[in-house]
Amino acid sequence: MRISPSLLLSWAKALRDPGRAAKQLANLMQVSKLDLVEQAASAGHLISELISSAFKDGRRDAIEVLRPLSLALEELHSLLLQLPDLPPSRDLSTWRLSYILASSTLSDLRAGLEKASSSGGLDQDSIKALSSLASDLKGLKAVLEVARALGPSPPAHVLLKAIKDSLPTKLDLAAISVVLAYAPEARKDKEAFTELLASLLEKGMIELKEGTEDGYMRIPEAAAWLSQLLGLSIERGEVLAALRALKSRGLVRHVDERSGLALISPREEDVKAAFELAKDVCKHARLRVREALFIKHFGWKPGYASAIIEELASRGLLVSNSNSWLPVSEEQAKSLLVEAESCFEADLLEEAAKLYQLASRLFTKLSEEAEGLKLELLLAEASYCDFMQVFCEALALRSSLRRAAISGLPIDIKDIDRLKRMIRTANKCLNEALKRLSKLISAAEGSEVAKIASEVVDLIDKKADKFKDLRAEVEGL
Repeated sequence: MRISPSLLLSWAKALRDPGRAAKQLANLMQVSKLDLVEQAASAGHLISELISSAFKDGRRDAIEVLRPLSLALEELHSLLLQLPDLPPSRDLSTWRLSYILASSTLSDLRAGLEKASSSGGLDQDSIKALSSLASDLKGLKAVLEVARALGPSPPAHVLLKAIKDSLPTKLDLAAISVVLAYAPEARKDKEAFTELLASLLEKGMIELKEGTEDGYMRIPEAAAWLSQLLGLSIERGEVLAALRALKSRGLVRHVDERSGLALISPREEDVKAAFELAKDVCKHARLRVREALFIKHFGWKPGYASAIIEELASRGLLVSNSNSWLPVSEEQAKSLLVEAESCFEADLLEEAAKLYQLASRLFTKLSEEAEGLKLELLLAEASYCDFMQVFCEALALRSSLRRAAISGLPIDIKDIDRLKRMIRTANKCLNEALKRLSKLISAAEGSEVAKIASEVVDLIDKKADKFKDLRAEVEGL
């Protein structure tokens, strides 16, 4: 019995944890219709005992769960009696797959009931577990009805949908059953088999990080993992073909056949974890983000750490700072602003100018995702930082010109012109900041936004006289 490549791939893509599902399948015994009926009858006996015990103890909460469970089991038992016996063929028909799901579900039910019986009473966790099992019994019944309607054919799309909708707890078990049963036949179609292997590698080794925690997939390990999973001897060339397919999908960045290593594209959870770490590390200290931070903290290889940084930068979550990076967050922007203010007060003008410039970049970047009053506030803070950056640079240049004059050195007229341009630019930035801040304070009176705007105005007031004096001095040159 054959299955189309597209249908087999649909089942493979439904897998969430191939390795775990394969172990579950290996632990299941081959069962007949009679075995299932006996399992259901045994479970019914255990439920009856628990109901009797709950009545004696006055456990209404337990009875409210056990009665629906008993009813669901009775309905399932009736349906099992109507199912056909399995044919002698070992092909995975819809009936055989349904029997596998039924055996697993009834085994789970028995285990849950035995646990509840042995504990001497139903606690809240047991009640919750049994309630979930009742849902599984109803879902299994719905799947069996679909299977009966399909007849003895390979598991079809309609059965896959039925399991997804009605019995999602057994979706992995169903999918791995289909994949393992039809993988040998699929191997005859090179293109289809490549797509199957790529899907399995994506699920197991990329998404679940099976042997790829450091960001790299090793070709020999991938071949061994696939071989063990499928029960086939997977060749190196087949793995390379699958990796090329993954690269075409953007899931692998680079495949080095000589070293046997494949660099995985940044995983979403890793990107988020890296950004959170960057924010945390840079929040209260003058630390910057480099590859070494991620290598040490997460155990990633340099190539993967670099790929993560590139991804963060491409999303606008990191901005470059010389040979390092800074996370784009409001906390980081404010931290830089505080640091810049301290440098300005200590007359460390060159360092202050750099910090104000960085803070402005962050506030501007943050404004791209903001709106309303928050947008105006971020732009006002960016304008203030722009003002302070140019102010610091102008003060530094003025000091340089003074030292030259005192030393009797010639003064380049271009430097004076540049100083005048700096003052005009600083004045423009200052006016823009004050205009935005004034509107915010009026429009958002009493709000947190207005409070922050007032704090920025206070920062400006502290520099106002010094800037006015510099402006007057430069205008007189």
